[in-house]
Amino acid sequence: MNRIVLLFLSILLSSNLYAADTTRVLFIGNSFTAGENIPGLVKSFATVAGMPMEILAHTPGGISVGDVSQGTQAHMNNPLVFDLIRNNQLDFVVLQDNQGRFVLNSSFPNPTVSQVVAGHMKIRDSMRYYHGCARMLFFAGWALKNGWPDIGNGQKCIENIYENYLTLNTTANEIISPIGMAWLRSINQLANVDLWSADEAHQSAAGAYLTAATIFSSIYRLNTEKVSFSAQLDTAEARILRRIAYQTVMDSIQPTGLTNYIPSLTANGGTLTASTGYSSYEWYRNDTLVTTTGANTYTPAVQGCYQVVAKNNNGCKQRSAQQCLSQLTVIQHTETLVMKIAPNPASHSLFVETISDGTSVKDYKIISFTGQIVARGSFLSKDTSIPVSQLPEGLYILELSVNEKSTRTKFSKTN
Repeated sequence: MNRIVLLFLSILLSSNLYAADTTRVLFIGNSFTAGENIPGLVKSFATVAGMPMEILAHTPGGISVGDVSQGTQAHMNNPLVFDLIRNNQLDFVVLQDNQGRFVLNSSFPNPTVSQVVAGHMKIRDSMRYYHGCARMLFFAGWALKNGWPDIGNGQKCIENIYENYLTLNTTANEIISPIGMAWLRSINQLANVDLWSADEAHQSAAGAYLTAATIFSSIYRLNTEKVSFSAQLDTAEARILRRIAYQTVMDSIQPTGLTNYIPSLTANGGTLTASTGYSSYEWYRNDTLVTTTGANTYTPAVQGCYQVVAKNNNGCKQRSAQQCLSQLTVIQHTETLVMKIAPNPASHSLFVETISDGTSVKDYKIISFTGQIVARGSFLSKDTSIPVSQLPEGLYILELSVNEKSTRTKFSKTN
């Protein structure tokens, strides 16, 4: 039923019913948001992380942002959508469109079919008008599992969706939540975990979980891996999915526009430094407020994971990414771990063998000899195959970390 509205909270009778730091999120979409209760999963992540959240959702099945044939049911034309925006305090609007409208090769459909850009702008403008500090998260999701004829396989279609959201955001200037890119990483790292449901279009429980973790990471910039919420998935696999979500968001803060709305936070020796130009800075250690200052620098007295929430001159608060410090230096692991690799040199794949019981999460990084991380991932089994065909020829370092232990080895990439 197209007029069904799922409300995942009691009606907001008054703003003072909620704590000042409560994050309020409106989800607008269809069954690709409602399926497996993605809004509820996002809230569960927030609850476990100790971050108060209230959510609303308008997710009628089959409805898109601007499909002309849907008339007043299309989100851009539906008075109910704008009533939800106008009548509720909001910090974020998560907007999910028909991903098929984004799957074409670097183009959008004819506006006589679907007013994709105009529809997103109309909803964004309403949000900005009523909520000057609110931000929109564009739901850059997945495609059909096997792709579209004449367009490409599932991976190509997901890449097209992401590229078209990047194009949209050159006009919208909001934030892209890189959900589909997190799916691609999961496909490479957890091939046994099927993110699609039986119809090969919608999300499975695991797909919804990864999607929610990515949205959560886009909102809070917290290390999602440390948020111990598994939603009845295998605990070890859920942990990897959480890590993938966080890494994908943090690795793409520049192209997705997230960097435009968060203060930077860097560590140098014993001092944390945030972006300048804000009126005040709330400094948090392990998600607990430790002090509020007018200065953009802070010298911690104890180790922990630090984050700053900065207030700009318009009174809008913006949350940085985390900096985790151990004894006031970035955590380093130097214990020995046994690892074998083959072949070396490698042209297509690098086979990695470890001494392990096969139940510990293993993180790897490939580092160029200039110090740049060029690939990263995780796996559970005793051994794995890491693709390297995309790397230029040259020398690299493979770093593997397991249970607070790490080791490095050199290898050569040849064509």
